Amino acid sequence: MHEKDSNPANVGLKEKSRLEIVVNASKDESKTEYQHIGKKRVRFDAKPKVTGKAKYIADIKMDGMLYGKIVWSTKAHANIKSIQTDLAEKLPGVHAVLTWKDVPRKQYCQAGHPYPDDSPQDQYILDKKVRFVGDYVAAVAAETPEIAEQAVKLIKVDYEELPAVLSMETARDMFAQNSSAEIHAGTGNLQEDHFIEIGSMEKGFAEADMIVEDEFKLPIVQHCPIETHISKAYFEDTGRLVVHSATQVPFHLRRILSQALDLPIGDIRVLKTYVGGGFGSKEDVTLEPITAMLAIKTKRPVQLEFTREENMVSTVTRHSAIIKLKTGVTKAGKITARGMEILSNTGAYAAHGHCVVWNMSSHFPTLYPVENLSFKGETVYTNMPVASAMRSYGISQLNFAMESHMDNIARQMNVDPIELRLNNVVKLGHKDPSVIYTIDSCGIEECINSGKNMSDWKKRHEESAESGEVIKKGLGMACFSYQSNTYPFNEEIAGARIKLNEDGSATLFIGAAEIGQGSDTVMAQIAAEELGIAYERVKVIAVDTDICPFDFGAYASRQTNMTGAAVHKAAVKCRDALLNYTAELMELDAASLMVRDGWILEKDNGKQVIEIKEAAMNAYYNHDNPLAISHEVYHKATNNPMAFGAVFADVEVDSITGRVNLKKVWAIHDSGTIINHKQAEGQVEGGVSMGLAYALSEQMLIDPKSGRVLNDNLLDYKVPTMMDMPEIDVVFVETVEPSTAYGHKSLGEPAVISVAPAIRNAVVNALDIEYNEIPLTPQRVFEGLVKTWEAK
Repeated sequence: MHEKDSNPANVGLKEKSRLEIVVNASKDESKTEYQHIGKKRVRFDAKPKVTGKAKYIADIKMDGMLYGKIVWSTKAHANIKSIQTDLAEKLPGVHAVLTWKDVPRKQYCQAGHPYPDDSPQDQYILDKKVRFVGDYVAAVAAETPEIAEQAVKLIKVDYEELPAVLSMETARDMFAQNSSAEIHAGTGNLQEDHFIEIGSMEKGFAEADMIVEDEFKLPIVQHCPIETHISKAYFEDTGRLVVHSATQVPFHLRRILSQALDLPIGDIRVLKTYVGGGFGSKEDVTLEPITAMLAIKTKRPVQLEFTREENMVSTVTRHSAIIKLKTGVTKAGKITARGMEILSNTGAYAAHGHCVVWNMSSHFPTLYPVENLSFKGETVYTNMPVASAMRSYGISQLNFAMESHMDNIARQMNVDPIELRLNNVVKLGHKDPSVIYTIDSCGIEECINSGKNMSDWKKRHEESAESGEVIKKGLGMACFSYQSNTYPFNEEIAGARIKLNEDGSATLFIGAAEIGQGSDTVMAQIAAEELGIAYERVKVIAVDTDICPFDFGAYASRQTNMTGAAVHKAAVKCRDALLNYTAELMELDAASLMVRDGWILEKDNGKQVIEIKEAAMNAYYNHDNPLAISHEVYHKATNNPMAFGAVFADVEVDSITGRVNLKKVWAIHDSGTIINHKQAEGQVEGGVSMGLAYALSEQMLIDPKSGRVLNDNLLDYKVPTMMDMPEIDVVFVETVEPSTAYGHKSLGEPAVISVAPAIRNAVVNALDIEYNEIPLTPQRVFEGLVKTWEAK
């Protein structure tokens, strides 16, 4: 690809047919011409993390640093009548107390969206109205965390309580009955809705021999990163505000801070250090504005770090949803019409809100294309914790409903669920109805068939009904598709700058955020590949908004696709500059030269011409014509490659207690060419863990009367441990995506998407009972068994 921007329409299909199945990520490295791409490189940050030397924000101490603490709302919906702060202000060691009267009255949206952001600007740093239990009321900064904790307890708040909306089903009706139940003025508790119809649903259903309808319910869940939300703010000697943040979106954060604080963007510098996980939660601007305001008020460094309980309630969650599906299908198993309706709960503030539902509507047509399709989406405000971006951005909810529905259809038709899918699944060359993207690489059928063979599907799926009297065995599967960036909904760009140093090493500056997923390592591999140097000789600097190129950030599984393309282009420019300079100096043809293993070589015979480190030194210190080699390049998306895959799950269900034991998972992915197999396998294993939790245990429980979260800690909120993990086989079906530098596609978010429906379908296969709500806790499974017993 090099400097050309590939247009999928201009690429021959002959490049799109190569498939290589790699089982358990054990690719034979001798089969590729690449020096670094596709290899198992150890992560840059592995050693500092496991030895405890990695410096997270909490590890960075500053002279004179103060500690922030928040007064949280104890009411789900209320106006603040008064706040008494005098006792807190008089407490020795307290340096600042802030209420809504002390901060700019500038509205903003906390979602880390690109500009211009058309999301509702419905938040203030502090407001005179609270909208959920755990909303911001006031803030303090003190000499120690203990003093700050004592100070917030001294602040007294007098509320005027309002009717609380604690159910998404009643959000709009409550406003219709009582206007004081309106959470944001002028909304009627509707954040946004939209409707799409392609073809004719009436015609599609008329052509069907069977119409199947289902309703699915999805819970509120929390991201639970190891590192809770934390930020630090202080002023440089020049008077500029510096914000250290564990953020996924440094440049978006800077812009939103500028808006909320009413400061010029150029007066704010954002630094991202090590981040202990995000999963989408750190794509939002949560505690940074109040941290900055405390620093502005005190003129001293301030650190604000949330406890686990605060993080669970007062950051963001995954949207809960109710999804209805209606599908028409012929006796031959061909789908004629597909309809979906979704009601989504965004909580107290819009955040990413209805954008998540828009994303669902863009994905709904992809996996099983039909001529007749409709989608209706509605997002409502409630007085519950804020819902926003979470790994897969709505597609986990969509996919659970869609893939569970496909199994329900197969059950009603008495056909194999795999055959139903293969009869309707997307094919290579498909163009979506809006011509937004084309399918130029597609290994979905190979993924399905690989899982079918490895799991011994035909035998074990059919035999599940005949398993033991108490312990019932089941086998299930589910498919997925997922995009690799946000094009064309966002005209996004990503930047990279590479400076080739005098000794032939390289410094890579990027604006994309490493948040634990290993992106810095992959970017270094790409740079090293094109520069022909050892991977360890690339130093990555990310992210400092003062010196790093602009980038949208870490979300939408876009980094390898977008930032990787920018790194590739910058490295090619640096490599070509070095080759051209060396060729001129040594009277050679630059087109006859290449780089590899630290040398400039002749292409034809591999003869060593000069070491790269020597050639670089010559360039910098040439007496007559010195040359410094450095290039900054930006990449703009022109296509949105689709990743595909299938997950197979083997379960045992105790038909007395309802306990589900996940025995084994086969996770088969078409993510194009795999850049780093070791990291890719880790991403999938982590995704299986998160999908397992979504299926079986995780759910934020909210008191239906008070709106208080009942399980705001990791004792009561059930996250899987290593003891809960099944045996996992990771399989890569490596297609070649022609629109990317190395044929790669997304992987970070796809890993989680279809785990939950695969487990659900396995449980249904084991018990012959349809479960359309998760998590499948022992209680929920048992209740389904009881209903079956009672029906008999």
